[in-house]
Amino acid sequence: MLGFSALLQSLLDCASQFAKYGQAKVEHQETTDIISDKKDLEKAGNIAEQIIEIAQKYKSSMSKRDQRRLKSLVKRFNKVD
Repeated sequence: MLGFSALLQSLLDCASQFAKYGQAKVEHQETTDIISDKKDLEKAGNIAEQIIEIAQKYKSSMSKRDQRRLKSLVKRFNKVD
C-alpha cells in the first residue's frame, strides 16, 4: 500500500508541474502577443504619418470640404500620437 501512495503522490506532483508549465506558457504567449501588437501599432502609426505627408502635398487641389476634413483628421491623429 505504501508503494501505491508514493506512486499516487508522484503522479499528482507531475500533474501539478505540468499545470504550472501550461500556465507559464500561456502567460508568456500573452506577453508575446502584446509586444507583437505594440510593434504592429507602431508600424501603422509610421505608415499613417507618411500618408499624411503625401496628403498634405496635394491639399491645395482638394475641395474645401476635404481640406477641412484632412485638417481635422490630422489634428486628431496628432492628439493620439
